[in-house]
Amino acid sequence: MKSIFLAVLLAFFITGLTDAQVVQSNFQGVLVPKYIASGSSTRLPYLYRATVSGLNPNSTYRYYTQACRYTDIGTTNSGAGNPILINGSNFRYTSSTSLSNPAGYDSLTTDNTGSYTGWFGFVHTGNSRFTAGNYVIPTITLDSMRNGSTKYRFALNDSIFVLKFSDSTIATAGTGIYGLTSLTPKNVLSLYDNVSNTGKPLAVVYLEASGIDTITMASLVPYYKDSVSMRNGRWGTVIPNILANGVRRLNYHSLANGQIIGYNTSANGIWPSGANTVNPNGGSTVPIRMTAVDIITISSNNELLVPDRFSLSQNYPNPFNPSTKINFSLPKSGYVSMKVFNMLGQEVYSLVNEEMNSGSYTLDFNAGNLNSGIYFYTLNFIGKDGSSFKDTKKLTLVK
Repeated sequence: MKSIFLAVLLAFFITGLTDAQVVQSNFQGVLVPKYIASGSSTRLPYLYRATVSGLNPNSTYRYYTQACRYTDIGTTNSGAGNPILINGSNFRYTSSTSLSNPAGYDSLTTDNTGSYTGWFGFVHTGNSRFTAGNYVIPTITLDSMRNGSTKYRFALNDSIFVLKFSDSTIATAGTGIYGLTSLTPKNVLSLYDNVSNTGKPLAVVYLEASGIDTITMASLVPYYKDSVSMRNGRWGTVIPNILANGVRRLNYHSLANGQIIGYNTSANGIWPSGANTVNPNGGSTVPIRMTAVDIITISSNNELLVPDRFSLSQNYPNPFNPSTKINFSLPKSGYVSMKVFNMLGQEVYSLVNEEMNSGSYTLDFNAGNLNSGIYFYTLNFIGKDGSSFKDTKKLTLVK
């Protein structure tokens, strides 16, 4: 099916096109998501990283981005969708594209080869192009040396599949997913269905707060509007319901250059917070919620990012046999003990009993010597400043 799709696209790439028609050249994907969502009242923002080339060296161009279908190739229609315009660390959103009105465009400056690589984005709308089951192709429209007259319309050399929010187990169905982090706003997160960082990411999103007001970006899906937008370090997107591997890797990218600053992986798609990303079925009303313990803990200088609060996560997997993992976070240094108790309150295992620095940690607990049953694990923290924290969670051993 993919080969047929590409063949149709190539059929439109013919000589004789005017420079204001959409052509599939000079716009190359660097990091492009597999999926976006559909629906006029369930909108989401999306990012991709790409290189536009074949322009004049060291020159500034006005531009805006949208998304088209293969039927738009060879026409002067650059597609649909509302651009997210990114200039350095400045994020801007517009629902009215224009190369002559400053509200409808942004600018980019090419290097000495006539190329520019950066982050681009858009928000899907209720336009029919964004119908579940369609493939859409990001586009960029540029002016002729900043005079507001359309000079180029390029389509990306890659496409994105459109999902609909649904609890169905069909190829076009998707479920919302969002997360809480203490990472730097406006940097970028990508989601993969493998731990080896291969192939296309499932999704590419920016970390809030972007500076774009939800009043301006209307009709966002409720979980994004209520739990993500304008909240530092949070993110939200959509993943397909048919996802046997689940989300197995999260990459944390620099906004400045796209490089991976850090990452976290899950061997089975079930994350330390208990978030299960394997074959989800929540649609837009029951999104998957991830927390800070699931997200990257390594910064650009390879030091642990300091968590902003204490946390003790539910062990995973749970129930387990005989091994499980327990994650916890410390916003400050101090004395830490982690002990396991049976139903009678008797201590059966000591996981840690020492001074520890601030940071996020994972403990491996092997209960091979214990009988099946319900147990409890308790984290006790006493800080050098006299502060304290205590939390207990239940785990189930099934042999």
